[in-house]
Amino acid sequence: MPATHHSLLDRQRLLARALDAATAEVARLGREEAYLIEQVRRAKEQVRYYEGLLVKLRRDWGKPTHLTDIVRRLG
Repeated sequence: MPATHHSLLDRQRLLARALDAATAEVARLGREEAYLIEQVRRAKEQVRYYEGLLVKLRRDWGKPTHLTDIVRRLG
């Protein structure tokens, strides 16, 4: 059965809605990606901070030691 003008118009509207939905999803995923990148950056920053504290503790106590030993001494 040949496509009618009405069915082609319906298909065009359906495709336009699908494009709008896909565009909105791409934008949402872009925002989510930016948020996750920021979370990773902050986590790396925290790791560097705590690693620096660990280095300082080891240096201040005069010998290399394991983290569990440091925690045991503090407790």
